[in-house]
Amino acid sequence: MNFLFETLYAVHPLLPLAYLAILGNGLIGPAVYSALRGMPYDIGQIWTLAKSGQMGARYAVASWAALVTVTVFVLAIGVTR
Repeated sequence: MNFLFETLYAVHPLLPLAYLAILGNGLIGPAVYSALRGMPYDIGQIWTLAKSGQMGARYAVASWAALVTVTVFVLAIGVTR
């Protein structure tokens, strides 16, 4: 995690805060969705619900995708710097 935040800070001092927001959304969003639906935090079940068009499940999958995309992007920046 230190590598990610140092890389982001080297690009711009406010980028670590933006990453924290995306990280929080990617971790907390699906957990809140699962709690509100009264179901276990099951990635497979959330994925199935998202494919069937459940809006909350689609949001959970999108938040995971955003977290993965941003993390890979930051790692690529860090490796190439």
